[in-house]
Amino acid sequence: MQQELKQYFNGPFLKKNQIIWRDYQKNIVNSCKNKNSLVVLPTGLGKTIIGILLVSNCLYKYQEAKIIILAPTRPLVSQHRASCERFLDIDLEEITSFTGKISPEKRILSFKNSKIIISTPQVIKNDLMRGRYNLSQVPLIIFDEAHKTKGNYAYNFISEEYIKTCTDPLILGLTASPGKDYERIQQICNNLYIENIVFKTYLDKDVKDYIYDIDTFINLIDLPINVRELSAVWYNLFEIYLRFFIKNNLIPPNKPFYSKLDFLGISRDLTFTLRYENGNEFGISEDEYLECLYYKSPKIIDIIKENQIDIPSVYSYCSSCISILHAKDLLETQDISLFKSFLDKIKYKASKDVLSAKRIANSKHFLHINSVIDNEEQIQLSHPKLKKISSIVKEEIEEFNNRKILIFTQYREMAEFLKNMLQNEFNGQLNIEKFIGQTTKKDDYGFPQRLQIEILEKFREGEINLLIATSVAEEGLDIPNVDAIIFFEPVPSEIRLIQRRGRTGRYAPGRCYILVTEETVDIPFHIVARRKEHSMNSVLSDPKNLILNSSLERENIDFSTQKNQPVDSKLVKNFRERRELEKEYLANRSIEEIITQIDNFCNSDQYQNLRDCGITFYSDLIKFNKPFLKEKIVKLKKKGIRKPTKQKVYLNKHVKSLIKIVKTYGMNGILDYEKFLELARDEDIVDRKFNIHFNQACFLGYLRKLDNSVHFVMDYQ
Repeated sequence: MQQELKQYFNGPFLKKNQIIWRDYQKNIVNSCKNKNSLVVLPTGLGKTIIGILLVSNCLYKYQEAKIIILAPTRPLVSQHRASCERFLDIDLEEITSFTGKISPEKRILSFKNSKIIISTPQVIKNDLMRGRYNLSQVPLIIFDEAHKTKGNYAYNFISEEYIKTCTDPLILGLTASPGKDYERIQQICNNLYIENIVFKTYLDKDVKDYIYDIDTFINLIDLPINVRELSAVWYNLFEIYLRFFIKNNLIPPNKPFYSKLDFLGISRDLTFTLRYENGNEFGISEDEYLECLYYKSPKIIDIIKENQIDIPSVYSYCSSCISILHAKDLLETQDISLFKSFLDKIKYKASKDVLSAKRIANSKHFLHINSVIDNEEQIQLSHPKLKKISSIVKEEIEEFNNRKILIFTQYREMAEFLKNMLQNEFNGQLNIEKFIGQTTKKDDYGFPQRLQIEILEKFREGEINLLIATSVAEEGLDIPNVDAIIFFEPVPSEIRLIQRRGRTGRYAPGRCYILVTEETVDIPFHIVARRKEHSMNSVLSDPKNLILNSSLERENIDFSTQKNQPVDSKLVKNFRERRELEKEYLANRSIEEIITQIDNFCNSDQYQNLRDCGITFYSDLIKFNKPFLKEKIVKLKKKGIRKPTKQKVYLNKHVKSLIKIVKTYGMNGILDYEKFLELARDEDIVDRKFNIHFNQACFLGYLRKLDNSVHFVMDYQ
């Protein structure tokens, strides 16, 4: 039960009586004021407000400062900007948002003139790499959806650059779910230089008075017997192709079940190994290479070499098995229309002579299932989840008087199907819309981010009552007052489970319905997600094993210098000069990276072991320092820059013949067009052949047609 709140957060740079007081938010901000912090809060507990309060605190400390808020998508950037404008008492012109659609010139000026910069991370990374501005006078960077800080994601570069550049850095990482285990959470802590972890759950003493209960209902669904029969026939086809892998010892014969990951792992290992052994394209050590493999003992490539297996056959059978298992999941957990659509794709690929598809399409199992689907009414094969969805929506409307419901589904096609089905059933009662990502595929047009923002606003204002969303609605987006969430299928990720479930229970008691088809992939997916969530909570509840940063030294930022403006404002208008400066900056950065790699190697155990073995390095013979190295590297880079040369044009023999005709028979290089056609016929250059080669000769500038004559312009070399 949520207590009645009358207090507000008021203070410097905060609009009066706009942010309702919550004890746990105040406690979190106090613990994050002076330390790089990772704040892990369930969705709906106000991570954005914590960011706003910390922004207020930093602006009070450094009134000349600039604050950066990073978010992975443009809708999230737009959302953060709206929050800053709503809660912060500063000039709206000093709040700006960056996306790749804004020109570098405008970004340079906006960064100089703004206090709050909200941006997607890739834009900031690109600008920093080119020296358009720096982070020396930024006392706070907020990394929203901080669980993305891994691999080559732009968050990693920005955090490293920030720590190197700013004398008083402060990082706030916000997420509802940093990862399933110690390793993933430790990786985020390392990449964001985390000194402090704050973890709250709905059960914490300072939290529970401010939240509402979320009732979770697991709805177990039985598959009808006719669908089970189709599934059994389809799986029998998989078992036939599975024999290829068991016979060749590529996969254990005694596994309790086989998944798409088994075969994706085989094909990925094979591709990775072939590229690694053919010159090590990845530039990694053998230990790193082994770590990347799915099957480590024995390696797939060793089995293939030992048994002399045909590599293309391995790829082909992997593709067939992945397709069959994917289709089986569609049949058992989605509507029959998705399964039928996938069968049509297999037919199309088979018609294009794709072996893995032809193998399936020509099987008696495929022919049998197609005949059953064609002859049996689709309603008899429809998934019982559809009836359950309708029942839940009806109950929400009639019993709970709910007019704001969110349905999650994995597939766009299913979102479209559910939208049409529920519109027909609840026509006039509910306004229904789907919400999908922006990526456009063949026959599947995505929603641009402008449209996504528009749909969310309509849903927020009540113009849309029921939203059917794919994974794009899981992260960060502010979708308030959703009293019921329906999972059309479970998800195998703790991050996605927490993100989805947190869409409800924010302002009133919420309900979460998860539809789980028995004896299908839905069961392990649901179990895995719950297990991962429990594991994550265990690590964060007792973070003693996590190694946090303890080596950062801070001193006050000096705002008297103008380091924050690396280029003269005139260069904003002088495009060419700015580009030259940016190229120079990138070159210097790459030189610094090369020198750093050399320094790291010289300090490594591997270098010392080689020295101990008596190996002599170039550095032992010639004394060199950093300036010497830089000079040598610059020379090497300049050698690699070649002046553009005019590429030689290779002409077709018919083009040459046409040029010769005009040159030879033309009077002063001019030949009557009809005569030209006649001479070309003698050379058997007619019809389409003539048009193609005459056009090429004109395009390349050797001939020119004026009125009824052809002019010789220049000879070929």
